Amino acid sequence: MTKRARLNYLNDTLFGPIAKTIDCDVLITPITSGAFQVQVLSPVPDDLHKAHSLTMILSSGERLNGTVAHARRLENADLELQIDV
Repeated sequence: MTKRARLNYLNDTLFGPIAKTIDCDVLITPITSGAFQVQVLSPVPDDLHKAHSLTMILSSGERLNGTVAHARRLENADLELQIDV
């Protein structure tokens, strides 16, 4: 089921981490007790695939956060992230 979420993420740069925020639609799939997958529906920011940590605030108020273990762009322009908690 698609959910509306606010994603707060950090990108590392030569000048230190830069915090960014986007509002988007996501699909969340549990993988294990310590990891989940997030499919960020397009349009996706150009730098989200470089994020190293992510905090997701769902429209229901639930918060999920963790470290981005893997990111890949899908053929339909969505972005799939594996998050380790």
